[in-house]
Amino acid sequence: MLARTSLRTAFPSLRTSVVAARRAYSTPAAEKTAEKVEVAKDEVVKKVQELEAQVKELKSQLTYGKADFINLQRRSEQEKSSTKDFAIQGFASDLLATVDILTTALKYVPQPIPSENKALTSLFSGVEMTKQELLKTFAKHGITQFDPTGEKFDPNRHEALLQAPIPGKEPGTVLECQKTGFMIKTRTLRPAQVGVVQDLS
Repeated sequence: MLARTSLRTAFPSLRTSVVAARRAYSTPAAEKTAEKVEVAKDEVVKKVQELEAQVKELKSQLTYGKADFINLQRRSEQEKSSTKDFAIQGFASDLLATVDILTTALKYVPQPIPSENKALTSLFSGVEMTKQELLKTFAKHGITQFDPTGEKFDPNRHEALLQAPIPGKEPGTVLECQKTGFMIKTRTLRPAQVGVVQDLS
């Protein structure tokens, strides 16, 4: 108590200075400055929020842009691959008639060929080899021959030339194949020409 009284006695103007200082800081000018600072702070916060929203939007656009670019690359590769796979389709279609002719020629050679008829045997073997080599060449380019006898009729792969009711046979199945079909990869190059079991129900 004595020490506190001594300080007040030693420095009589100290308390007065502190009070004056407090009053100085609470003047209208200081309050106005504080209001400006508060407004500026709000503007900065608002600006930061706007920039954060813009950054978020740009990130989203970048993500979608990358996804679109990847999809475009994938489609381009698929189209390129498809173009390559089916580039020979027209040429192959023209050669199918050759396969049909060779098949017909072999079909009408009477079997068995008499052993003394060496010329016909050689001719038959030559035609057979020519046909098989042509089919092997087709296979190298993804072209395959198919005979759908006994399968369910598929209008995407089969062409019905006739329908007939056959007892004991399931309606809608391929009864016989008059001309084999060909596929190029997953696409029908030529539908098989078939006879179909008719449904009489």
